[in-house]
Parts: sequence; structure tokens; C-alpha cells
Amino acid sequence: MIELRDRVQEVLGSSYRIERELGAGGMSRVFVAFETALERRVVVKVLPPQLALAIARERFRREIQLAASLQHPHIVPLLAAGGSGDVFYYTMPYVEGESLRSRLGRDGRLQIRDAIRTLRDVADALAYAHERGIVHRDIKPDNILLSGSHAVVADFGVAKALSHAGGVSALTSLGLAIGTPAYMAPEQAAGDPNVDARADLYALGATAYEMLTGRPPFPDLAPHKMIAAHVLEPVTPIAQVRPEIPAELAELVMRCLDKDAEQRPASAASVRDALDGMTSSGFGSATRAGRHAARKSKSWVGASVAVGTVIALAIGWVALRREPPTPLDQNRVAVAPFDVVGPGGFGLWHEGLVDVLSRGLDGAGPLRTVSPTLVIRRWRGRSDQASAEALGRETGAQTVIYGTLLSAGPDSVRVTATILDVARGASLAELELRDGADRMDRVADSLVVQVLRELDRTRAIGLVRGAPLGSRSLPALKAFLAGEQFLRRSQWDSTIAYDQRALALDSGFALAWSHAGLAAGWAHSAYDTLSVTYLLRAGALNHGLAPRESLIVQAESLQATLFGYEEQLGPKTWGYARRLIATLTEAVRRYPTDPELWYMLGDADFHDGLLAGVGREQALAAFDRSIALDSAFTPSYVHSIQLGFELRGVDAGRAYATGYLRAGAAGSYADAVRIMLLLLNPRTARDPAAWAMFDTMPMAPIHLATYAVIESVDADETGIWVARRHRDRILRESRTADDSAKADWTLYPALALRGHLEEARRHVPPQNYHNAELALLGAIPPDSADAMMRRWIAWQRVPNFRPWWALPWWSARHDTVAIAGLERMADQGLRTPPFPLTPTQREVVRYVTHSTRAYMALARGDSGEALRRFAALPDSACLGHCELDALTRVKLLVAFGQYDDAARRLQTPPVLDWFSWGITPTHVLWELERARVAERLHDRAAARAGYAYVAAAWLHADSTLAPYVREARAGLLRLESDTKS
Repeated sequence: MIELRDRVQEVLGSSYRIERELGAGGMSRVFVAFETALERRVVVKVLPPQLALAIARERFRREIQLAASLQHPHIVPLLAAGGSGDVFYYTMPYVEGESLRSRLGRDGRLQIRDAIRTLRDVADALAYAHERGIVHRDIKPDNILLSGSHAVVADFGVAKALSHAGGVSALTSLGLAIGTPAYMAPEQAAGDPNVDARADLYALGATAYEMLTGRPPFPDLAPHKMIAAHVLEPVTPIAQVRPEIPAELAELVMRCLDKDAEQRPASAASVRDALDGMTSSGFGSATRAGRHAARKSKSWVGASVAVGTVIALAIGWVALRREPPTPLDQNRVAVAPFDVVGPGGFGLWHEGLVDVLSRGLDGAGPLRTVSPTLVIRRWRGRSDQASAEALGRETGAQTVIYGTLLSAGPDSVRVTATILDVARGASLAELELRDGADRMDRVADSLVVQVLRELDRTRAIGLVRGAPLGSRSLPALKAFLAGEQFLRRSQWDSTIAYDQRALALDSGFALAWSHAGLAAGWAHSAYDTLSVTYLLRAGALNHGLAPRESLIVQAESLQATLFGYEEQLGPKTWGYARRLIATLTEAVRRYPTDPELWYMLGDADFHDGLLAGVGREQALAAFDRSIALDSAFTPSYVHSIQLGFELRGVDAGRAYATGYLRAGAAGSYADAVRIMLLLLNPRTARDPAAWAMFDTMPMAPIHLATYAVIESVDADETGIWVARRHRDRILRESRTADDSAKADWTLYPALALRGHLEEARRHVPPQNYHNAELALLGAIPPDSADAMMRRWIAWQRVPNFRPWWALPWWSARHDTVAIAGLERMADQGLRTPPFPLTPTQREVVRYVTHSTRAYMALARGDSGEALRRFAALPDSACLGHCELDALTRVKLLVAFGQYDDAARRLQTPPVLDWFSWGITPTHVLWELERARVAERLHDRAAARAGYAYVAAAWLHADSTLAPYVREARAGLLRLESDTKS
């Protein structure tokens, strides 16, 4: 018998590739699939076979397409429907995170603050759908998905599609109903054919009851008895089950659960507004028990923050606290989210006006606006003066704009706005605009102009520009603004879908191109063809934008040039890298409190800083700044985890990883970080559950977990065990010889770092440049090593960088003939290359030419000349392959007694390889040299750390490394004796 999964895959064809089954929904089987055309994951829900045969399929497909028009940040949109035979399906985007059902199953009930936030998001989604005549009819924890700190609702429009396609009778014959007994409104349970939006409010109340108490209103009943209870029996008041629930919240939940639909709240919008009010008032009039619990909770949080701050300071990193309020700046402007009142589908403009006005005002004369991302993260409460003043003082904006958007009838809209001077606590102007409901673009532009005219009274604004977002198409603008809300919540696939919709409506929309490229880079890879194409297109259209957006588009197009044209430009190009970092340095100078720009600077420093003379510490400092400004902006943590391990040790790496998860990160990278933390803990390193995840999650994020553990040395050599498991998986899934080579390279650094050089050598081919460092450490017989390195010169025409790694070997053997041969090859390559060199290749060949002369002086015994020539080498031209050169230079400094200079250079080891973490045996030698210099300078702490690292890393190393281990242990004994004496 053919499994359902196989039948579904056959129907889906090559358009989708099923990856796994999530489980069964109330009326469906649910699969996760990869959509090949758009390279994204989707959820495929398959209807029961009897129902699939009973519905009018074309009608169902049309209804699904109609439901797909729902565009709201808290609604998972439907994408498509199709099928054949008894297999019929519909698709929706895959949302990273977990369902509310999973969260309740794990935690039992939610914190009151979290419950209010989740309920507010669901109510907002219901309000939007109800305004368009769509009733969900199956609101329950299973259909509410938690992504980051927000909730989204799935399956909107499915019930309506089934009903209109004739599926209701089929459901009845199957003994099913559209709805779930535990959350079903009395009228719905009674089979009333006129069920309306108020049934969703009842289901929302039942869901809220379970979120707050850990149980549904009528627990532990058979389905038929549960349905009867909803119709006939009263619900136990929620305040009796959980007394600390605030009185307003308890009353709202019980009103939603009223059996008389007329007595429930008037609309989902009114529920949303009531929840907003609770948020702004700090939960309102809580009971005495509630107030006591709140004080106790605050005390606990305060203690946690204090402990966290001590830990953060101990490792030189502040991750999860905000900085003191920034001094008010007269020219800094913050635009608060506008309250949206009434029907008409204007909910999108709650945050949309923040985007439009911020970009329209930014750069007008001396004005600089606060990043919309930062405003939305920090906004609390309603659009009123108190909330606006709090926002201004927190962001340093002396001018705050807040207001209300009111639907004034079926075809018009009214916007009121207040320009507030936070320093004086007084409004500068009250503005009002009216226009057609279909001309929100004109309303937004007019509001920008009026604000600028008012501000021009106190400062020179100058030219007023139009089209602040770069598009005059209102449908395109609405799609883009919807995508922006998903972008802020790290929901990349939904961002791409909405930006693509905007581009289909306006192909000249530069910001939509740019942000679609950003999302594609985050969702897939910075090297992703789609990401590169979109970002380059945005760069070509970069004109007429606000200064901040123009800087972002310019920087992203430069980054795309670096990532997208490596074959033409070489591995990296200095000019583009310097321009990129200079652009972002200027951006953070202009906008010093913008977390997104600090993240972008850190990302550029991380990927391209070596070419611009920027160290890894500067990259980490930029990420630290972004995290301090907005600890919930999860992209800032990803590279910080790696840099924390690399630069500050295991504790710092763990701290960044923990902060990343605490910030609400979701998806495969978050899973990889969880596994990494498990593997770094000796008590859980062999946990079967962790390894089950390790063996099944996508390969890309697995590298993060693997290399972090490889970097961490311990007595059990856990890193080698993890690397072997990683290698086995690569080989198991490999398709090409290149995959097998990657598998070997995965194991090499784990072995080499821990001094198992003989075994490590078996995992690198003879032409690999790491053989040079293995030879220097005695892992390769001298004659064999010499012959191998001489062959490197003949294996490849210029530019041939591999022999460069042999320079320390030839210098140590005083082989001036071999060095002179490499110098001649490099000189000839510059004068008459056998093929045109890229600018990058020419720079590297020039570096090699100078490097050979430094080693030639050393081979001849002229240490002073060698040191002078090493000092003249351009650090940025080594493309990461400079650790041996850097170590040689440090040894020369020590030989000449220049210990302070040597110590300064030893603080940050250079990266051995562009894509590695510096995890090689040369890295251990670097730590040994640092310990030697630190001891000579009486820096006992640094010396002890360096010697301890060498002793731990090479605890079980090959015998050829025993002298280094003995030296490290002797150093530790000396330091201990000095301390006792």
C-alpha cells in the first residue's frame, strides 16, 4: 500500500520536495516541503481523502486564492491549492518557531504579560479578517504560531473555502465539524448556520482561558460532553482559577466566553484595543494578590538583571540591558506608531506611517529620524503625550510625532498628528488631514510636508522632497509595508513574498529590491543568487531616497558586489571593501542609535574588514553596540557567537549564544545554537536527544555548532568526537568528490588543534597548504616535506599562492635558492602574467613578492633587515593566510627585546584561513608565544592563561609536540611558585 506521503509527493511533482511530516491537524495531514522555484519552505496541508472527493475543487481553489489576499503581519497567508484524485492540498509559508499548543504543553500556562501580548496579536488578526467578511471558525492554540515575541494565526479562510465549495456536508457525513470542541462557541456547537465573527471571539476567550490557567474552560470531558457543556454549563470564573490575573483581563476573558453572542465584546478590534490599554497601564487594576505577584516578579527580574550585568561585565560584554537615556537632540525626530480606529482595513498603517514619515523626514536639513525598527521595539502604550515623551527620552529624540488614523465612513480617512517638543512637554503643532481611503499614499506625503513646514519655523529645513519610500503605487507601498513588519520579526520568507508582490506592482521600487535581497540573504545565504541580484538592482535604482535608506542601499549593493562577483574580482576586492566599511561608518556617525546600521557595520567588518585594515575586535564591538541598543535584534548575535569564542573564550561565546536564544531566535540556527550549548556542557555532551537533532537538521547551521565545539578544548576531546560525527554525516549525504573533501576538512582542524598531527595529515591532500605547518611541527619527514613544497611551484601558474606557505620552512632551513625561485615567479607574474590578473590577485602577488624578501633576509641571517621588511608588509593583502608571517614577526620582535610591541601584536591572533576560526596548531603556538611574552612582562594572568591553553589543547598530542607541553607545564609551575613566594 502506497504511503500518503508518497502519494502527496507524486501529486506535488517537482514543484515541491517533501521534507518531513509535522503531524495531523484537525482536518488534515501536515507536511513541511521545500518549494524549489522560490527556494523556500512551505507547509502543505492535505485534506482527508473523503473530503477531497466531495468538494468542488475549482471553487475551493478560487476561495483559497481569495483568502490569500489577506495581508497582515499576524496572519499566515495562504499561498495555493491543488490536487489530484483523493489528494487535495493547500499551502502556506513555513513559520519558524512553535505553536501555542507546544508552548502550553511545555510550560503549562503563560506569564500574564506574554499572554496579553499573544492575545493582542491574535485579536488584531481577527479584526483585520472580520472587516473583510472572513470568520476563522477554528481559533485554538494549534492554529496560533509563536515566532519570536509575536503570534501569527494560520488557516484563515479555509473554513469559508470549504463551506463555499460544498465541503460542509461532507464533513458532517464524516462526523467532523469545522471547529474544535474545546473552543467551540455555543451557537457553533448547536449547528447554527448563521455563525458570525462572534464565534471567533468565544474561541479566543477559550484560548485565553487556557493560556492563563493551563487548562481549557471544560477540561477532561469527552468531545460530545464538551460540546454540551459549551451550550449549557457556566464556565468557572477565571479569577477563581488564577487569582493574580488583573481584574480587567479576567473580565474581558469572561465576556468573550458569554454564551449569549450579543453580550460578548462588540468586535475583535475592541478586544485588541482593550488589551492595548492593559499593556499601557501596566495591567490596570490588579487584585491585591496580583499586585503582590507583580512586585515579587519585578524583584526577581531585578535580581536576574543584576546577576546578568555582573556576568556581562566580567567578559566585557553588555548584551541584554539598555543604555541610560540618550540626551535629547533638537534635530532627532521619532515617529510613534499611529493608533488606528474604526473599520476599513487600515491596520497596516499602524506601523506603516512610522516607516513612511521617518523616511520622509530624515535628511531634511539637519533632521535625523530614529530607526523605525528601534521605535517599534521600544514603543509602549497608546498614542498619547505620556507615551510619546517616554519614547523621546529613551531614544534621545526631542521631537516626537504621534497621532491617530480614523476611518471616516466607507471611502474616506482622517489623520490627526501632534508634533511634541519633549524637552518642554508641549506640542508644537496639531495637524489634521482628510482624503479618500484609497489615497493613503497622498495622505502620508501631505503629512510629511506639513510636519516639515512646522519644523521649518525653528530650523532651516530646505527642500521638501516627495515619495519618501520611492514608490507612488499605493498597492506596492502597502505590500512593502506589510513585508517590513515581517522583516522586523525575522520572518524572512514572508518578507520576500510581500516585497516580490510590491516589485510586481512597481519594478522601480528600490527599497523593495533592497529589503527582498536582505531577507533572501538571511533566509538562505549572503552568496544566494537571488539576494545578490536583488541588492544590485536596488543599487542601480538608488536615487531620491532618504539619506538613511540611501546609505543602506548603497552598502548592501557594495556587499552584493563583493559576494556576487568573486570570480571576476578575486576572493575579495580592497576598494569595494573599503568603500563598504566607509559607507557604514558614516551611517553610524549620522545615526549613532540605530541598531540595524550597527549590525550592518559589524557584518561588513566581519566579512570584509581584513581588506580594509579592520580587526575582528572592531566587528564584535559593532555587534555589541547593536545588541546594547536593541537586544531583540537577533541578527546581531549570529557572528557574535563565533567571535566571542574566537576572541574572548568559551564563556563569552556561551554568553552570546544564550543571549541569542533569549532574544527569541527561532529556526535552524537557533536549534544549532541549542545543540552547541548542549555539546559544550560535559553533562549533556552525549545526550541522545541532542544528537538526534544534530543528525537531522539542515547542514548549513550545523557548521556553527561543530566549529564552536571544535574551538573549545577539554580533557575528553569532545571536539574530535563531534567532528567525526559531522564528517560521517557529510559522507553519508555526499553526492560529489568535493563533498568528500569537505568531510575531510571538517575533521582536520579538530585533530590538528589537539596535536594529533599524524592522523590530521591523512585528511589533507598533498597540495593543501596546511602541510607546511605540519612540516614545521615535525609531522612530515624533512625530505618528503621539502620535495612536496618544491612541487607546489610547478603545480600551478601564477597566481600561485601555495608556495608562500613554504617560506617559513625554507627560511628555517636557510634554503635561499627555493626562496629566490618563488621571488622570481612572483616578479614575473606581476610583469608578464600568463593571463589577466584581477585587482585582488595583483595585490596578493605583490604581497608575496615583499614577503619573499623578508624571508630571504631571515634565511641569510639578517634579522634586523627581516624585521624591517616584515613591518612594511600590508596586513590587509594576506587574505587571512598570514598567521605564520605574523608569528615570525613576533618572534623577531622578541629577539630584539621589543616585548611591549610583541605583546600588543599577540593580543589578537590573525585569522589563518578566510572561512576558518583560526583552529590550527599554529594557533596553539601563538598562545604559547603570548604566554612567554606575558611572563617576561610580569603579566601573570595572561601568561597563566596562555600556558594553560597549550597544556590543555595538547594534553593527548603526538610525541613530537611533547617539548611544547613540557614548557607550558613548567611555566605554570613557575607562576604558581612565584605566587606562593
